[in-house]
Amino acid sequence: MTVLLKAIHIGGLACWCAALIALPLLIRAYGTTDNPRLYTRFRWVTHMGYIAFATPAAILTITAGTVLIFTEQVFDAWMLAKLAFVAGMVLLHVWFGHIIRLSGEAPSRPPMTLLLLGLIGALVCIMAVLVLVLGKPPLEMLEQFLPAFALQPRQGPS
Repeated sequence: MTVLLKAIHIGGLACWCAALIALPLLIRAYGTTDNPRLYTRFRWVTHMGYIAFATPAAILTITAGTVLIFTEQVFDAWMLAKLAFVAGMVLLHVWFGHIIRLSGEAPSRPPMTLLLLGLIGALVCIMAVLVLVLGKPPLEMLEQFLPAFALQPRQGPS
């Protein structure tokens, strides 16, 4: 069961990360065009990429990851740091969806600097998650600032 959950989690994460990198590039490359056919295709690709690919991958990744946290009893400081970066990925995911929705209401290309910041933010979050998961670094300095109950599982009902 754990192996299957990990495979689902890793596969979903790979798809979600690919979408977080591809979406800002797609928005920038094809966000505004004078050709109505190209604009319709752009809208379909970004909408379906977000609704049918990126969002299910994110939900699958987060769900499998949450189940893994509790089945494997992983309550280390590196996991809390990883979850902070995953929260950043979620915020970027929502922001890219907002930009896609706005592009459907009024064909206007978002500023390059905002999309570049979103792409850089996604890359930073993705790399941080990979470093924290693969390295599992001891983060004792982080544990000093957390209450003891945040680093231990809760006791079930007696």
